[in-house]
Amino acid sequence: MQSPAPRSRFTELSTATVHPGLAEAEHSRLSHVLAARSTLRMAEGALMVLGPMPLDDAARCLVDLSRMLTMHAHVVAEHVLDLVQGKPVPAHVGDALQAVLSQYRT
Repeated sequence: MQSPAPRSRFTELSTATVHPGLAEAEHSRLSHVLAARSTLRMAEGALMVLGPMPLDDAARCLVDLSRMLTMHAHVVAEHVLDLVQGKPVPAHVGDALQAVLSQYRT
């Protein structure tokens, strides 16, 4: 039997207050989407610093990297964040990031 996932008081309060009729599955899906978007935005910020480049270019860079690696953008974003935090990433991800960044550097 799997134990239920921990819930924060903030999530419970905001769900009950903002969306009293929100089903648990909908809440879970929304939480997942918000987490993925946050990861994307943080990775864009990291690319802005690595580039250096403006936000629009960082967003396009992330999309280009996602296409080059044939991975979902949020997975690529997690790899970018791992890389800037000094965590290990697959070698092909680091190589692809260098290739894509070189296209955006002026």
